[in-house]
Amino acid sequence: MVSSILKGSENVGVNTRVLVTGASGFVGRHLVNRLLKEGVTLATITRDKTSAKPDLGLKIQADLLDYPKLKHEVRSFAPEVIIHLAGVRPVGRSWAAVQQAYQVNLWGTMNLLRSLQGSPCKAIIMMGSAAEYGRSAAPYRENQALRPLTAYGAAKAATTNLGLLAGHYFQLPVTVLRPTVVYGPGQGEQFFIAQLLRSLLAGKTFAMTAGEQYRDFIYITDVVEAIWRAACNPAAAGGVFNIGSGVSLPLREVAELAASMLGCRHLLKLGAKPYQSDEQFAYCVDVTLARQLLKWQPQKTLEQGLAATIEWYLNCSKKNNYS
Repeated sequence: MVSSILKGSENVGVNTRVLVTGASGFVGRHLVNRLLKEGVTLATITRDKTSAKPDLGLKIQADLLDYPKLKHEVRSFAPEVIIHLAGVRPVGRSWAAVQQAYQVNLWGTMNLLRSLQGSPCKAIIMMGSAAEYGRSAAPYRENQALRPLTAYGAAKAATTNLGLLAGHYFQLPVTVLRPTVVYGPGQGEQFFIAQLLRSLLAGKTFAMTAGEQYRDFIYITDVVEAIWRAACNPAAAGGVFNIGSGVSLPLREVAELAASMLGCRHLLKLGAKPYQSDEQFAYCVDVTLARQLLKWQPQKTLEQGLAATIEWYLNCSKKNNYS
């Protein structure tokens, strides 16, 4: 059950002090653009000077794993709203991957939450993941048991529980969003749609599995809108919300749609790669809670999102720059 820790009107207005972690990442860059347009007083945390990019507001140099430095910097800024996007997604089955996932995602989050104790924060938005559900029965609903299949999913599930515990123990206004598969302009090459579009636009064949795995793709601006609405809404505190399109499609259909839009279906090599041993096929989220409580719903269809992403790639190719 969602309980409102805060009373009153919207949490965010012009000049509200907003702190963002992970601002230089894919979701972070899009979010920062939105926040700057909203007129907030923005600060972003970066681990070192070299990772800092322009137009990220006040840049705070601190490592989430360095609690004394982090606490000093965060309390000096005294954020009213915190949007926590920083994290890692290690791959592979190894203890090193498990350690990295938990150390950065869980321990780093604990340090951030500790640094906020006694601060004037009105909202703390934490980015979870649909990977927390793993082999749970679909459609995924926020109140069901979690059965993550990866180190990343397990660490995110632990981080969600930590955030909710911090709300219970220390009255921190934590809200957790669990997005599905996010895509859009500027995404890293390790993700499916980015790999697919880059390959097809370059006229190269795209080898993939038979594509029978179902996935729910959500466009980046819809995710940013969900973050904004959760940050603004005091009633969201204490809640966990699925953020997805509500439509789950086989990867084969997604690839064929993109290839058809580009007129190059012949470049698709379906079935050229085997499925992974722990491949997840059933994947569907229920977004009813986000619709009801956040008054949020996705605006971009998959075709519209793909078209916008393709246009971005074409514009970038003219400039010879995908960064």
